[in-house]
Amino acid sequence: MKIATIFLGILFLWLLNGCYEDKGNYNYADVREVKVDIKPENSYTIFAYLGEEVEVEPKLTFEYSTDTLDYEYTWKLDTTTISHDRVLKYTHQGVCKSFTLYLYVTDIRSGQVYFNSTALQVDSPYKYGYLILAEKRDGSTDLHYLRLEKPNDKPYYYTPFLNLYSSLFANDPLGKRPYFIAENYTIDNRGGDELLIFQQEGGCISLDGRLFNKVVSLDEEFYGGYPAGVTPQYMVFGNVVDLMVGNDGNVYTRYIHPQSTQGNGFHLTRFLNLPFDFDKKNTYIDQVFQVPYFWSGLQLMHDKTNNRFVAFATNTDAAAGKQGVIDDNSSDYEKFINLNNFGEFSLVWATCEATAYGSATFRCIFKKDCEYYVQKFTLAKDYNSTTVRVSNQSKWKFDASDIVSEQTVYAMLGNGNFMYFAEGKSLYYCEFRNEGNRIRQIVKKIHDFDHNVTHLRPDYNGDRLLIALESGKFYIFYTVNEVLGSENPWTTGKMYESPDDIEIGEIKQVIFKYGNFSNAGGSGAPW
Repeated sequence: MKIATIFLGILFLWLLNGCYEDKGNYNYADVREVKVDIKPENSYTIFAYLGEEVEVEPKLTFEYSTDTLDYEYTWKLDTTTISHDRVLKYTHQGVCKSFTLYLYVTDIRSGQVYFNSTALQVDSPYKYGYLILAEKRDGSTDLHYLRLEKPNDKPYYYTPFLNLYSSLFANDPLGKRPYFIAENYTIDNRGGDELLIFQQEGGCISLDGRLFNKVVSLDEEFYGGYPAGVTPQYMVFGNVVDLMVGNDGNVYTRYIHPQSTQGNGFHLTRFLNLPFDFDKKNTYIDQVFQVPYFWSGLQLMHDKTNNRFVAFATNTDAAAGKQGVIDDNSSDYEKFINLNNFGEFSLVWATCEATAYGSATFRCIFKKDCEYYVQKFTLAKDYNSTTVRVSNQSKWKFDASDIVSEQTVYAMLGNGNFMYFAEGKSLYYCEFRNEGNRIRQIVKKIHDFDHNVTHLRPDYNGDRLLIALESGKFYIFYTVNEVLGSENPWTTGKMYESPDDIEIGEIKQVIFKYGNFSNAGGSGAPW
């Protein structure tokens, strides 16, 4: 036993000596650590547009060396190598989707590899911004698009794509005499969006919202074509119910449940040729007030014959596709105009100014005799029920009654504190301040144009406003408090003016194109 212990001790000392000698016999390469960062500031996603170059400059921190010649660079999009340059300059020509972008930095001396990754979201170049429906001098239909941009080191701005459709499809014109446009999108965003355009000549056409190619004609989405003698006037897209209003004042429905389980969500079923059966047989719909956020669960329209609002249930519950019962028993019209019966008041204008899950808030202008009134309310539909609750009710006399008329154009900003309106050639704003038991109103003129104002349209959060004139000229105006409080708001806030050397045409309608369902809530941009 003693001999074995001595032997093991000698063996251990021999091995230990060998280890020290072995370490001295090798030349270990110095490890020069590199920290790699390709994520943008305040985000985990880089946004790029299909067919447009994106540039990504990595932030590299070298532990010992700053000589970039000692390193090799490999950029990969998922598993595909797309560049070996230090600064990536890449134009994607594939599909619109989210990828993982990798940068691998290899130390040539040691072979050590360092890497970092982030998401690269490739979107349509026409996804998110203003869309203008226009009629040219020859009657032809065209679309102008203004893309909202937000670079990291600059304020928001718009990039114009004027005469977009005709430039993309010169040999496949849309049609003539346009009069309406609406956007549709799917719940899960995989289908993106579509645009539906109504025209007097050339049919009512759906376009792919990503590339603007034609998809289908609306008459093909009815069994046997449109009902006899009916021409489409408006379209309201809901969650699982779409509503087409005809020139006969009737509503024609398409039930598309379960839309949220479909990969694309468009054209899954056809419209019924029979008109919707309202509670009052003489109902005549002459205006629609689109609620852009599907999960609000309802849509609102105006019944001209019965001088009232009509609600539709459009969410994924048992009441979907039915007329909503607006639970309003208001009887004191000095305090609030009953939504089921306007009485001696007539509706001049209405809009959905804010949305939330299960509800939508509206702002209206009513008229009685020569006076104009502002009214605000929130509608919320009970789940699995047709009952529509009314809350946040308020009404007050409009202090600009001596300025406005029934031809005045209005726009409500999303925060609910500012309303813009244009009477003839003059643009105004009115600030509403809630001061205890009363609404204080501050009316101020912003600018006088050389032609009448025909359209006012805020963007997704109301910080910017598109102003269109009857001449075809249009502007985009910053509406933030710093501008309105300046000495000359128009000069300070005008951020875009359409060029005079390009024919815009007669502007028929302006919408803000959200691009998909997630953006349609209007609370934030997609960055």
